[in-house]
Amino acid sequence: MLKLQEQDLAGKVAIVTGATKGIGRAIFIELATRGASVLGTFSSKESADLLFDLRNEIYPLYIPAQKESVSPSGPTHPSLVGTLTDITSPSAPHCILEALQDDFEGKVDIVVFNAAVMGLARMGEGTIDAGFVERAFAGNVTFPILLMEELVKVGSFRPDSRVVAISSEGSRVKRPAGGAVYAATKAALECLMRKWADELGTHPGMQGTTFNSVSVGFTVTEAYSKIPPDVRERLTASDAAEVAVGNRIGEVEDIAGVVGLLVSEKARWISGSVVDGSGGKAKIL
Repeated sequence: MLKLQEQDLAGKVAIVTGATKGIGRAIFIELATRGASVLGTFSSKESADLLFDLRNEIYPLYIPAQKESVSPSGPTHPSLVGTLTDITSPSAPHCILEALQDDFEGKVDIVVFNAAVMGLARMGEGTIDAGFVERAFAGNVTFPILLMEELVKVGSFRPDSRVVAISSEGSRVKRPAGGAVYAATKAALECLMRKWADELGTHPGMQGTTFNSVSVGFTVTEAYSKIPPDVRERLTASDAAEVAVGNRIGEVEDIAGVVGLLVSEKARWISGSVVDGSGGKAKIL
């Protein structure tokens, strides 16, 4: 059941890619219930309906809070909007910038790179070709680079902003075969976040901005439900046995909580890091 949290992100604007399902949806809720206005991207017209439904769940939460507030204004609901975006398209960054300009005067405080191209293919079986590789890198590497380039170039970031990338433990631990290309793109994204931390943390106009990645383990998402039952049960049992904080795999709310920490003011001294989001399974040092 959704509920409001401390309004520590009130007045801030966030971009969350892939905001209508799974981890992205949980992050959207995490930020919106803490007062942040959110521009969420989605990849289909069907997903637009999901964002509309989500907005209709969150807005009513602010009505009783406003009535009970001692302040005449009280906590008002943030602006929650979406934009249809194909992250593999060269036009994707411009679509987001246009929406940001239309709805939030072109300014942003939080960017979460969550959407990803997740194709899996085993080496040597003939399913990996140039198109497969190009699509993975277009969505997972090229898109973040070009969006960041545009946001920095036009001065969209405000000081003390937060940039978080959703990565995968597959880039550093053994996973079932077929994920080599995907893991490579996530490793590249982690590298970008480290370099951006050095290059942009003191950039004029965005001083104090942090850049971090969250390494996500096996998590219950829509993709999880599509795994064949026998394979899913085997992977769930083996992963749960390696989790340090409980005999289970991750839920989307677990990941949203880690992102919520990294976008907070209290995380101002964490930058250029990869934060473990696997329940202690990956042991990132």
